[in-house]
Amino acid sequence: MGIAALDARPIILSLQVSYARKLIFLAAAYFAAAKLALLVAIPPGYATAVWPLSGIALAAVLLLGNRMWPAIWLGATLVNVTVKSSLLAAVLIGTSFTLEALAGAALVRTFLGVHRSFQRGEDVVKFAAIAALSAAIAATVAVVPLMFVDALSSPDLLWNWWTWWQGNATGIIIVAPLVLSWSARDKETWPLPRILEAASLALPLLVCTHAIFSGGFTPAHPYSILPFIIWAAFRFRQREVATLNAAVCAIAVWFTLEGRGPFAGTTLNASLLELLVFLSIVVTTGLMINAVVGERKQALEALGRALGDLREQAIRDPLTSLYNRRFLGDYLPRELIRAKREGTRLAAIMIDVDRFKQINDTAGHSAGDLVLMEIATVLTRHIRGSDIACRYGGEEFALILPNATPDSARRRSEEICSAIRQGNDILHGVTASIGVARFPDHAKDADSLLHAADHALYDAKRGGRDQVRVFPGGAQLSSN
Repeated sequence: MGIAALDARPIILSLQVSYARKLIFLAAAYFAAAKLALLVAIPPGYATAVWPLSGIALAAVLLLGNRMWPAIWLGATLVNVTVKSSLLAAVLIGTSFTLEALAGAALVRTFLGVHRSFQRGEDVVKFAAIAALSAAIAATVAVVPLMFVDALSSPDLLWNWWTWWQGNATGIIIVAPLVLSWSARDKETWPLPRILEAASLALPLLVCTHAIFSGGFTPAHPYSILPFIIWAAFRFRQREVATLNAAVCAIAVWFTLEGRGPFAGTTLNASLLELLVFLSIVVTTGLMINAVVGERKQALEALGRALGDLREQAIRDPLTSLYNRRFLGDYLPRELIRAKREGTRLAAIMIDVDRFKQINDTAGHSAGDLVLMEIATVLTRHIRGSDIACRYGGEEFALILPNATPDSARRRSEEICSAIRQGNDILHGVTASIGVARFPDHAKDADSLLHAADHALYDAKRGGRDQVRVFPGGAQLSSN
């Protein structure tokens, strides 16, 4: 017991070091990204029109677990220490962001599950609602220190709460899907046409967005970029759609805060409200269409698999899993056409289990079923990849051997007959009578070929069973 405990210590220590490294890395990344985001902050309160760290924090908790909360709290607290005079205020704001990430992750797990991409269109709506709800938690806790530290009036507090909520909610909607989709391992290699299509989409979209929001193309409506987003949603995955969404939103926010573009109104409050509506429509439209397209694709794939399964069930014998008589009726005429075209031979072998009724009567139908399944196994062991084995009906089986010579067809039949004769106890000592017919020697069409093989089979039964008979060489059957 003591030795086992000593052996476990290095593993536990390694896990603890790994966890500590993740915490330090996430806290440092959060701090650095937050300092960049604060470059476009709106004092007092240092709220931003889009706070991407909320999306990063939510994605980190979803991907790495709730135990990453200390990193989020530490990074958010340190950031606010650098812009706030009160340590209590920084602690409260750091706590608000931590609660937001934990609450958002819990809601996502409950109502959506943890996926790297949205599975259904309605998931996007649910995610947006979760973002709005969890952002309200952070905004409500974060404005508490503003009441005491900055002594803001009620209208200013409401304005800061709104800006804070808007920035966090928008940051979650934009950034969390981006981080989640890029965290998925992807080995897909784009061919050149795919790369050219992506470039043909991304470059005009970014140029158009820049022109609209920088004021260089004022007649254009900002929603004129939606066709590009819809194009991306139909043709690419969530990763590419989320990336384009983030790029468009970054351009729109930057120029709007500079007082430029279509949303540069008389007041910053009005501008940010219009900007929020615009960003929400653009982002949710792209993600929702993309999710619906993905859902449709999955549904079509599932339907294709289901149809394939149904088709397989329609042409397979449920007991032996061999092909059934229906399949043989479709397959053999086509194979004869191919053999005629290529000038090759084809052999049809009919197999009947001798005295099978006695097994059903004495040992029961379950024993009979086991015998049939074992014979099917014997047949599959004695055919090539190009051969076809069928359960023709009852205790009768059929084999189709393309490109079979007279010697090879008879030799294969004798091997099967011997294998069944020497079978284990599951076969209850049964034997098989086998008849062989060849195309074009004995018949010219499918029905005649099967009839010739069946004729040879009953010759084998009349001759004493447990033997192979070939249809008379000089004879030929025809449906005509």
